[in-house]
Amino acid sequence: MLNKISKRLEKNVSTPPVKELRKAAVLLALSDEYDPQLLYTLRSNKVSSHGGEVAFPGGMQEKSDASLEETALRESEEETGLLRTEVKMLGSLDTTVSRFNISVTPFVGVIPSDVNINSDSAEIDACFKVPLSFLLEDKRHRNDLVERENESFYMPAYKFNSYIIWGLTAMITVNFLNLTLDAGIDMKTKGN
Repeated sequence: MLNKISKRLEKNVSTPPVKELRKAAVLLALSDEYDPQLLYTLRSNKVSSHGGEVAFPGGMQEKSDASLEETALRESEEETGLLRTEVKMLGSLDTTVSRFNISVTPFVGVIPSDVNINSDSAEIDACFKVPLSFLLEDKRHRNDLVERENESFYMPAYKFNSYIIWGLTAMITVNFLNLTLDAGIDMKTKGN
């Protein structure tokens, strides 16, 4: 599965960040195993934005970051303790604009299956992994109707244990699965 993902990302030409907007980057960290797992975080209720929400490790670009890829790696290390040297970067996905008008660029990397992840950051309450096989089933907890620029679609929300993956994080997850694994997740319908 990781080989297929890697080959798809090598061929992918992602849409670039939106120049006039503030920029952020997230890391889709995949465990190196037969059924890869995707790393998510549960943001603390103490943070000013997205408190209590499931998210990918990541955050806003700082002036000291040489690139958005570096932003994703720096933020991931700060939030989860994931060392940059433990991430084998595979590529990026299309940049997405959040509902707060932030240009978010997702990067995909592979991490060892036994890597030490922690939630010692003040920004994070928990770190957890979700098997790609679970996400590929597209068993939706709910569908959130989104209307944007005269277009309507259903944003899936997935429940894994007690965590709800929804919003921009779900959108990035679906884009990743459709691009790299031909998941065929259709957001024009309410799905399963």
